[in-house]
Amino acid sequence: MKTVNFLLLLVAAVLLTSPVIAADPIYKPFVVASAGLGTLEEKTDTTVAALEGAGFEVKGQYSPVEGTNIVVVTNDVLKNVAAMSDKGGYGAGQRVSISEAGDTVEVAFVNPVYIQYGYRLEGDLKPVYDSLVDSLGNVRSCGASGKKMTAKKLGKYHYTIGMQYFDDPYELGSFDSHEAAVAAVEKGLAVEGDALTQVYRIDIPGKDQTVFGVGMQMTNEDEKDIDSTFQMSIVDFEGCKKRAYFPYEVLVDGNNVEALHMRFRMALHFPNLSMMGKHGFTKLMPAPGAIKDELEAMVGTK
Repeated sequence: MKTVNFLLLLVAAVLLTSPVIAADPIYKPFVVASAGLGTLEEKTDTTVAALEGAGFEVKGQYSPVEGTNIVVVTNDVLKNVAAMSDKGGYGAGQRVSISEAGDTVEVAFVNPVYIQYGYRLEGDLKPVYDSLVDSLGNVRSCGASGKKMTAKKLGKYHYTIGMQYFDDPYELGSFDSHEAAVAAVEKGLAVEGDALTQVYRIDIPGKDQTVFGVGMQMTNEDEKDIDSTFQMSIVDFEGCKKRAYFPYEVLVDGNNVEALHMRFRMALHFPNLSMMGKHGFTKLMPAPGAIKDELEAMVGTK
């Protein structure tokens, strides 16, 4: 009995003195900043004022879905982190949504730390997260229900076998210079009456890299697969409003134009969606090809 007691005490001593290995943090793609009474216009105005008061620069606003306004902002931290990374321009714009949700208006934003790891950014976007929380609030994180999205998993993320990774973008075209590539994108987005609009442009400091935010709203039934309202009807059906998925980034990197493949980008923001069913990815099966075709047409390479 004395031997057993001694062994038990020895095991307890080892457990008490051994270092505790903390579990890897789990990240969610969206953060609900607030939800309360008011009109969409009032909440949009107060959100913009709060963001500007926190030092963010508003680069664009638009409404991708009825009852939702999107505000895209940047600041020195976002641009400097973007400049540190090979394809950092994808993360230079911070997306914030203001959406009607029943009797309330919900303000939410894409989690910049989630994007930091998912878009393989070299720098730290926690200060951006802190600024957003301080200025807009933090009710809860949401999205990716049931999925343990750690930094390691986000950094090598793809939905399943055969689906694209971050470094498998749409290659939309090459031009004689960075300036020519930027001009081609701006010209394509300036065409009136089509499905694509320019929401914002951010030039990355110290490098030939420019990111555009592109709105996608159909003008006829043939463009349904790229339409933001249609896509949200499939993927944004529970929990918080996830409209800050939009707008879609198009990156001019040097003299090349590219965009993240939808089968990566959509899956990264909605990793918990099933493949099949009413709200499954198969409902969007034609969309990745349709988006590529529209973006190539925009830059004049199709």
